[in-house]
Amino acid sequence: MLRDGIRVLMIDPWNEVEHARRRDESVTDYIGRGIRALKRFARLYDVAVIVIAHPTKDVGRDGKGRPPTLYDIEGSAHWFNKCDHGIVVHRPNAFADEAVLRVAKVRFEQSGEKGEIRLRFDRQTSRFETLERMDAVA
Repeated sequence: MLRDGIRVLMIDPWNEVEHARRRDESVTDYIGRGIRALKRFARLYDVAVIVIAHPTKDVGRDGKGRPPTLYDIEGSAHWFNKCDHGIVVHRPNAFADEAVLRVAKVRFEQSGEKGEIRLRFDRQTSRFETLERMDAVA
């Protein structure tokens, strides 16, 4: 295969991409078609494709925030169903430098495992530090 040096394609965020949904196409069908095209591109060119997609505003509805899931991403359950790996980053307090990174889906056992870890952003070094590893998620 030929490629021009690219090893990773990151789309950040998905909702900023100029979308061309067909007139008769539902959002679910469109997202499914888009994910299939990205997976086909990844296989054809041996490139890791990462899509950053944000949850709906319902996650923080009524001021009672909860950790988001892959099913909370705007538009379709395909974000959970069709991904090979799904990672959720949750900041319980938007004003603090702590976050929980959760590997919510791993399609193939040999490529990883589910679990979560707490991180803190160190502003001096611009890096995340591990606070503690939490038990693996079933």
